[in-house]
Amino acid sequence: MASGGGGGNTGAGAGPGMGLSLGLGLGLSLGMSEATSEAEEEAATAEAVGRLATTLWLRLRGWEAVLAAAQRLLVWEKPLHSLVTAAALNGLFCIIPRGATL
Repeated sequence: MASGGGGGNTGAGAGPGMGLSLGLGLGLSLGMSEATSEAEEEAATAEAVGRLATTLWLRLRGWEAVLAAAQRLLVWEKPLHSLVTAAALNGLFCIIPRGATL
């Protein structure tokens, strides 16, 4: 009877130990798959950003000079030019009647 009880204890001791090692193994493998999926997600995001940048560059390359001039006005690189532009826009908005549509 004692040997039967010993066999039961050994079996019971092996069961949780095996479950623990399997649990750790599964936890590590899940962690690795999460890291892999995050890396794949980052790669997909980087690829999408690259495609967007290329598309924007292709569409806007003819407008570079206009966009650069507008940027110079907006950041007040040449204050006199920016001041004249702001005054002209303000005057335009004052001249247009309130009920008019463009």
